[in-house]
Amino acid sequence: MSKAKDLTGQRFGRLVALEPTEEQKNRRIIWKCVCDCGNICFVSSKRLLYGDTQSCGCLRKERVTERISKAREKVIKHNMYTTRLYKVFAGMKDRCYNPNNKRYKHYGGRGITVCDEWRDDFQAFHDWAMANGYDENAPRGACTLDRIDVDGNYCPENCRWVDMKTQANNRRKNKTVQN
Repeated sequence: MSKAKDLTGQRFGRLVALEPTEEQKNRRIIWKCVCDCGNICFVSSKRLLYGDTQSCGCLRKERVTERISKAREKVIKHNMYTTRLYKVFAGMKDRCYNPNNKRYKHYGGRGITVCDEWRDDFQAFHDWAMANGYDENAPRGACTLDRIDVDGNYCPENCRWVDMKTQANNRRKNKTVQN
């Protein structure tokens, strides 16, 4: 078996290896390391050398906090994330861009998208909705988002607010009957 590699003083991300300990894990030496944040931690030589561990855990916490902050920033920007209209907006995007959505195959899977104006700007969608007949007090099913051309994208020119009967009559499977 070859001699263990001396990692003393070497940097691995935010960690600097200080000294080997007497402990071993899977025949790998456990190193006492100091993190840039000042914390001391113990990491196996394998995890250091392969880059699996790059901090005492502070790096992960920072990344999670940053992601949460960005998400909050988006939500707080308009403070309407609990409204019915925001749920319509989020549902529209989810159907078009989330392959895990059960209705994706009928929307995003067919190439239906949300226009650039609305895709990342709830306020623009909100302003259009208010100017084009959205009624936040309408009973459920009386004011739904409908695409005029069922094969077209979600955009101001192709969307309207209608009741469920109109929505049901504007489907791909419907056939026009002439007398």
